[in-house]
Amino acid sequence: MQYQKKDDYLKEDEHQELGEEKIFFAGKDYFASLLSDIRAAKKSIELETYIFDFDDVGKNVIVALTEAARRGVLVRILVDGAGTPEWGNEAIKRLEGFGAETRVFHPFPWRLWQWSRSRVHASSLLKAIYLLLKINSRNHRKVCIIDKKIAYVGSFNISQKTWRDTGVRLRHVDLQDILQAFDSSWSHIPIQERVRHFFRHMRTNPIVRLNNTWHRRRILYKNLLQRIKSCQKRVWITNAYFVPDNFLLRRLIEVARLGVDVRILLPKESDVSFMPWASQAFYERLLKSGVRVFEYTSSILHAKTLILDDWMTIGSSNLNHRSLLHDLEADVNVRLPESKQVLENQFLHDLEHAKEVHLEGRRKLPWYQRVVAWIALYLKYLI
Repeated sequence: MQYQKKDDYLKEDEHQELGEEKIFFAGKDYFASLLSDIRAAKKSIELETYIFDFDDVGKNVIVALTEAARRGVLVRILVDGAGTPEWGNEAIKRLEGFGAETRVFHPFPWRLWQWSRSRVHASSLLKAIYLLLKINSRNHRKVCIIDKKIAYVGSFNISQKTWRDTGVRLRHVDLQDILQAFDSSWSHIPIQERVRHFFRHMRTNPIVRLNNTWHRRRILYKNLLQRIKSCQKRVWITNAYFVPDNFLLRRLIEVARLGVDVRILLPKESDVSFMPWASQAFYERLLKSGVRVFEYTSSILHAKTLILDDWMTIGSSNLNHRSLLHDLEADVNVRLPESKQVLENQFLHDLEHAKEVHLEGRRKLPWYQRVVAWIALYLKYLI
């Protein structure tokens, strides 16, 4: 079923090529495709991820990247210092020995063995101060760009964890912005270049939505709030860490009261143990306004997707203060009709494996969970 937008305020980028999109909902299929493309790479591989586990999946990716480096492919790997604190083992050293480059984005200042892989080039004292000041700034993107022609974007970390994730493979689309975003995370950009980027025209409806500058964060968030406000039929949200700010919360309540079908799918259990309790702090206001809330029960829900009428995204962005204020994220604007239908069907399928939350059930929560949820309201800036 297709939905009409209330207005045409975002037609700016309709001329962009649609390219190819393939959507994945299971790690087995996602990593089979990713490994196949890595093994076929001829020129370059840029991979950035928040978590890189050294389990079977991680080892297979390392082997494929090592083989690519051995045959002369430019391989660059960027992991986050908080998400992957143990980066630098013997497998990584062997990978680097074949010419691959690896870096750690903002390693914790006390992890001295990762300093050599930090993008910061300064004296030890200045580096320690810089890393301390940046300790809350993380790279949460999950992206792999192959030969500057293929891009994987979504919520899949390099890990064999059987979470419910969503990712998309893009081909035959403009990847310039996401390549520039990788480069800016890989190394410092001079202040002149940053100023130039700030004044550069920003597309309001890009294929890949990136928040790698303050200006981008502000524009994209205002854009999201406007899209929600303009919805006529549905706002379907799947998100792993739901701790909305007052602007987003108000928008969801407003459109629900206008009769829009607002459904939010959240995890029953999370890899961050207190996160469901934090999300529950908002349930009462949402439920009273007509928003329907569901908790996924089959496994840990880690996917991040939006379905706003006929506009849809897949990516790494959570609806919490970390994504809005601190973390680097990447999301894909899904454009092909068949991809949209697949995403819509998956949302409805996920609801079949979820339990709907009702207001009367909310009042039966244990007192300690209610206390934690209440405290989360005052700590939401940090989570």
